[in-house]
Amino acid sequence: MLFGLLPHLGISSDSPGQPCYRSKRSHFPILLDSTSIKTEMTKEKISQIVNSSLLISGAFLLCAALGMLINPNTFYKFFSPVQLVPDPIPPSQSVSYYWDLKGYAELALNNQCIAFYPLWPLLIRTLFHPQSVEQAAYAFLVLSAVLFFISLPLLVWIFKKALNHQSLAFLVVLAFSLSPMAIFRVIGYTESFFTILSAIFIWCCLRQSRLHETLRLALVFGVTFVMSLTRPILMPFIFSSIAALGTIYLFDWLRLERRSRSSLLTNAHYYGEEIKITITLCLATVIGYLPYGLFCLHSRGSFFAPFTDQSLWGTKLGLHLELLLFPKSPLFDLYGLYFPILVLVLSLFLVYFKVRNEEPLMWIPQSPLWLILFLYPPLLVVTYIANYLRLRSNTNWVRQDEISHPPCQGGSNQRIWDKIKPNGSKASRGASSLSKLVTSDFAQSLSHNYLFWFCAYFAVFHSLLIFFTRDRLYSLGRYSFGLPFFFLTLGYLCCCIPGKRTNLALWLFIWVSAIALVEQWVNYGQNQWLG
Repeated sequence: MLFGLLPHLGISSDSPGQPCYRSKRSHFPILLDSTSIKTEMTKEKISQIVNSSLLISGAFLLCAALGMLINPNTFYKFFSPVQLVPDPIPPSQSVSYYWDLKGYAELALNNQCIAFYPLWPLLIRTLFHPQSVEQAAYAFLVLSAVLFFISLPLLVWIFKKALNHQSLAFLVVLAFSLSPMAIFRVIGYTESFFTILSAIFIWCCLRQSRLHETLRLALVFGVTFVMSLTRPILMPFIFSSIAALGTIYLFDWLRLERRSRSSLLTNAHYYGEEIKITITLCLATVIGYLPYGLFCLHSRGSFFAPFTDQSLWGTKLGLHLELLLFPKSPLFDLYGLYFPILVLVLSLFLVYFKVRNEEPLMWIPQSPLWLILFLYPPLLVVTYIANYLRLRSNTNWVRQDEISHPPCQGGSNQRIWDKIKPNGSKASRGASSLSKLVTSDFAQSLSHNYLFWFCAYFAVFHSLLIFFTRDRLYSLGRYSFGLPFFFLTLGYLCCCIPGKRTNLALWLFIWVSAIALVEQWVNYGQNQWLG
């Protein structure tokens, strides 16, 4: 039946190894040349990218429309070029019409040194020439909305190239675009512009881009320089690049049977490109901040004045353990604390055992009800650890080499452990026992994927920074889910653990995000804090 449908699709089954078409004047197949095949493939890829982008755009617009139906003030506020409701006097900590957008608008009207960075306001000043805060704020909104829709096909294309999986790339970009923090990409904040810069940065770092080394380094330097003038990325980029380089070098060192100082130096030349990218990133972030720092030095007498202003927002080194349970801010800020760290820890765990050619024994919940615990990560972590320790204590362990080669016969020293499950015990029941976690060979490639580790550490850096410097998790969800780095990491991790459970968890995340996005639009119309 399938082969009977092939002629109707324009594909002949006569030559399964090479596509061909039938001429209207002849019944003999006409083999396509390589140019025609590439043209058809290019058209198909473009069509897939456009269709995926339209679906994602439609889903986002649907969430926005639902929010506007629930609260009509959202519609009027979003499309109004003037401020409809005055801010309360004295200023409120919970209600504001423009929030941080007012600071960007003032910076667009008058170049000055404040906590916000200058490039995004400079674009508005150059393109729109606003004369008031209202005009500037509306110009920010218009440009950010345009950039949001431009970024979608770019993200789909780059994620498809990175993950080499069309449907997974679609789902990951959908999750990113339906995140409740996606609202910042259309209401005037830097997220829209920075997302496009981040997508270009990711493409530059992809090995699949096949760029010449000199051109790659030049592009990485240029994009990072521009990003440094848009948001404060000095510490995140330096930390993430060095940590990524150290991680891939560590996993390569673990592959060696004999580890010594000489082996460390010998393997260093294998990562010459990654070392150059790391040095380029560090230099670009420092040099990128230099123009703004010098301007602040000239206007305010302090090279680090923006960091001083940010410290006035309540940033202070400290340890607030209650934030592990209660974010004192929207719930997605708690997700921003846990999810990047969980993804990083799980990635390190999977890649480590894959490099060692071992299959880790884990407890894999069988019931889909466990996915509900993702709604409150602290309970998920505590419950999982408790069940794992309980099952581990109910399992008898022996060395595998002692089973195959008793000690008296001289067994090997291979560090692989097996379990013996007594009959009738809890460990002998499939759903209530530790089992080997089988991962795809894709996990092996992640051990030397510089971009993957950079994205993972970038998200984790913000989680740790906010946790150790603030008494609440304000804006952490925005730092984690408002940019594409975490979602690319999530996509890579999904490639390591393919299956229905992974897809189900990803769809659950998308649905919960979409509901939260609708709530964000409702809150936007009420002038409430969004993150």
